[in-house]
Amino acid sequence: MPKILVFAGSWRPGSMNTRLATLVAKKLAAAGAEVTQISLGDYPLPLIDARAFDNDPPAEAKALAALVEAHDGLFIVSPEYNAGYPPALKNALDWISIVRSGGPGLRGKVVALGGASAGSLGTYRCLTQLRTVLELGFGALLVPEMLAVAGADKAYGEDGELSDRRTAGFLDKVVARLIKVAAMHP
Repeated sequence: MPKILVFAGSWRPGSMNTRLATLVAKKLAAAGAEVTQISLGDYPLPLIDARAFDNDPPAEAKALAALVEAHDGLFIVSPEYNAGYPPALKNALDWISIVRSGGPGLRGKVVALGGASAGSLGTYRCLTQLRTVLELGFGALLVPEMLAVAGADKAYGEDGELSDRRTAGFLDKVVARLIKVAAMHP
């Protein structure tokens, strides 16, 4: 079974996206994947700029890139910031790209995307932008489905599971697809 790295683009306490990332990690593990869930907050990185190419990357960037390297796939859960994805997420991905040599930063990695929002679109606008950047800029292979959990402030039952059957079923489909594609991808 593939090794999957799961993280959210937000790490603030009470984040709906961290909650979704935790549920995703649970679902992936139940489906048989070897799962590592991290918080990007544990990898504080300076804002990347042109000097990054001339200097040794920070230890946190090297550690994050090593985690990506050690996994077959990633499930990235992103909040939506002003109809886009968070700058801290992009910054982390850019640092990974600097550290991982030999091409785009996520080359050879299978990625699934999800996001949660109290709004009616559930981060869909952010996910479409992030998808384009990951495919074109980072060389990732993305699974076709994206999980956008709308009304996330009320989307969970007391058991921590998604209460809407359709959304819960779609999460299961995204998890199954990520495992299948990551297992097949060299």
